[in-house]
Amino acid sequence: MISGLQVALKNAIDVIAPPATPLEDFTYHWKQLMNFYVNHLSDRKASIESSGIPRHLDRLLEILLTEEKGEDSPGPCLEYLLQHRLLDLLATLAGAETPPGMRLVCLSFLRKLLGRSKHPLLHHVSVYAPVHRLIALCNGHLASPIEAEEIQFLLTLCFLVCKYPPLTRIVNDASSVHRENSVPKEDTEKIDAQRITYVPARKRNNSNPLFEPLNTQAVMLINPNLFATDSEGKLSHRPERYATDKNTSTQDILDKIPKTTRNTSTRSSGSISLKDVESISESSSPVSQKLPQDPLPVTNQVVSNTNDYGSSSQVPVSMASASYKVENKFQDPTNLRIDSDFASDNNMEYMKEHSKNHTFLEVPPVTENSKCFLVDALISYLNTADNTVRVRACEGIMVLASLDDSAFAHAVSRSDLPTVLSKRLEALYNSIPAHVDPNDVDEVDVTWGLDSPMWTNDNKFPGCRQVAAFFMWLDYCDQLIREAHLEVGEAIAKTITVSFFDKVITPALVDHHVVLITALLTKCLKEISSPLLSTEISHWLVGQHRDPELPNVWTTPILHRLIDNCCTESNDLTLETLKLFEEMIEKRNEHILHCLVLTYLITRGYYDNSAADSAIASWSDEEDEREREKKGTVDLSREQNHSRTLAPTNIHRIINCFLSLVPRQLQTDSDVNNYERYMADWEKQYSTVLTDCALLAWPLEAVTIDDSASSDSRPEADHCSARFYMGPFLTMILDKVSNIPNQRYEINLQLTVVISRLALLPHPYLHEFLLNPLLPLAPGTKSLFACLQRVVKQLVSDVPKTQDYKHILRSTRQRLLENCSQEPVKENILYDSVIITEEFCKELAAIAYVKYHRSM
Repeated sequence: MISGLQVALKNAIDVIAPPATPLEDFTYHWKQLMNFYVNHLSDRKASIESSGIPRHLDRLLEILLTEEKGEDSPGPCLEYLLQHRLLDLLATLAGAETPPGMRLVCLSFLRKLLGRSKHPLLHHVSVYAPVHRLIALCNGHLASPIEAEEIQFLLTLCFLVCKYPPLTRIVNDASSVHRENSVPKEDTEKIDAQRITYVPARKRNNSNPLFEPLNTQAVMLINPNLFATDSEGKLSHRPERYATDKNTSTQDILDKIPKTTRNTSTRSSGSISLKDVESISESSSPVSQKLPQDPLPVTNQVVSNTNDYGSSSQVPVSMASASYKVENKFQDPTNLRIDSDFASDNNMEYMKEHSKNHTFLEVPPVTENSKCFLVDALISYLNTADNTVRVRACEGIMVLASLDDSAFAHAVSRSDLPTVLSKRLEALYNSIPAHVDPNDVDEVDVTWGLDSPMWTNDNKFPGCRQVAAFFMWLDYCDQLIREAHLEVGEAIAKTITVSFFDKVITPALVDHHVVLITALLTKCLKEISSPLLSTEISHWLVGQHRDPELPNVWTTPILHRLIDNCCTESNDLTLETLKLFEEMIEKRNEHILHCLVLTYLITRGYYDNSAADSAIASWSDEEDEREREKKGTVDLSREQNHSRTLAPTNIHRIINCFLSLVPRQLQTDSDVNNYERYMADWEKQYSTVLTDCALLAWPLEAVTIDDSASSDSRPEADHCSARFYMGPFLTMILDKVSNIPNQRYEINLQLTVVISRLALLPHPYLHEFLLNPLLPLAPGTKSLFACLQRVVKQLVSDVPKTQDYKHILRSTRQRLLENCSQEPVKENILYDSVIITEEFCKELAAIAYVKYHRSM
């Protein structure tokens, strides 16, 4: 019974006062929003929460999004929003920041509208013009309490551009924001605030109809012809429900507005070149635009608006009429179109009459070298104190840099982005304290996102926060180069290498903090994974030239500086530099490996072809001849199981050479064949090495190249083998192997690690030079096995001089290998060297057998 009465009462009310249409509801809330600026003439600092503006904007957004449900074409509310330039006015109010907090709600409204709307709106001049102005307001160089909302707004634009790549130039073109540098920034801001909002000390300018009260009919000021009859081609409307002054009718309001003012067409100051927009739309954009051929001048007052970059632009305050009329009503969302009518004759006459008293807007031409407006805005937040905001800015930059647009990528590569990234990397590097322990650097494991652990706990090492910040930024730069467009990635990688590694790290390698710097460099090389940056770093480390160097001639200063650091009296520096060389080998970078060792070995100048037992130690003459015809360029990835160099028939003799090198009187392990315990680990590592090196196209076999035909033109070729030069790196390595009895255990251990990493590489020349003790060597050529023989000879001479040396050797072995809990024992370099040499020979034997087994 009660429900029936309620239904009947509702039906009766609907007959007497029909419910408002969405458009009526939309215009009502917009009018109520504008009423704040009419009714608060003396209260400029009123709270935005008390104004009701956020509530009305939320309702406007709700109406727009509800209107899209179930419809493929936009409804009248969206048409009204676009046709009457409401977003332009919101952008102006956001720039004036009146009431306080208006910028925040405007950014939120536009972000939600663009992000949630199913129609691509960014191509409309009534949308991208205010978007440009809001982008200019988002400046991370200045502290702002609304940084989070600003960066969310910019991120929304980034993802929209990613969704519609043809619109990239529209959103990122800074030349579309007209600037006028003749007006000082302070004066411009003052004029802007006066004209946008009411100032009690200033009389209202009644010539500006935007702020004419007109009995709260603020929505009428946007387009007085909105409520014209249907016969005039306008939308019908019922204003009675929304009129707050019952004594004033809509017709009275319309009569107060000059007819010429109602029909005047306006243009936004944020529009870009019409030719560019049309060409973009017709060529590749999912949206289609039809714009007027000639720009229409604006007859209303113009506000000088200053953006955050210190330049000014002219922004029309009066929105007295619409600049474009939506005719097709977006029947196809993928083929959006906006048509514009030219000004009528009356309007043109009105413009001519007032041209002397009014400023006209002109669309600046789009230049080829226009700045990336959106990218520049995101760059300004890279140094913010808010980590979340900074990460969001990094995400936006990565999205834009990865766009598959050659023109835009070219613009980004020439922007400030590469320099800013490098400068921040340098600043974070300079903030690392000098007292950081180099041994703690490798423990830092971070990524650039928000998923990295906090390195500010008390149990972390001193300076860990600065070290973590540096490597987080390096990780971001590395990932950005990996994901970015090729041209952008190359520009960033080149800039970081030149501006940071070359200009900052290079001179620091001779600094008194060189140990820490070397540890940081090792960690950098370990963390870098992008091919472009790895290539640039490899060229910085070993130079770009691939030809072998001459003895005592420096052509790669970084490499020679590192080699010199290995030969200093500082054990810590030697140890850290050897770790850096280990990481260089572990990168499996073909250029680094070639310039470091391979370029000196590929001539096989170390091999003595005149030796009588060459057929026994290496191959038979028939095999050499057969492989010489193949030119020794067999792909390892296809036929690696048939390499006779890696799997010689005399493998047992080779293994016995390594295992019997240390005499029994110095051996501390009773089981001579105990090398097998290393094989499982080396087998696993060798599988990884084969995978990494499969595409390097290394030769399959070590073959001596017959260059006798060229000996006439090069007389020195006859004596090439006698002057074999293994390069500065191998020379340093073998010199340090010979000095094992005089070096600390940590250095000897790291030295064996570096050699083991080299020996694992499946390169035939490197393999036989390091792992074939039976190889006939050219006169005067040093080898790894010969250096180990010299070490053992010295140990045999010095160790037995001590009484009870066997007991000391067993104790040393337990201390170094078995980690037995006992009282601290004074380090003895001589006895440590015995253990190191013994175990190193077992490792070499295990590596030789693993490579033999995998190459059969």
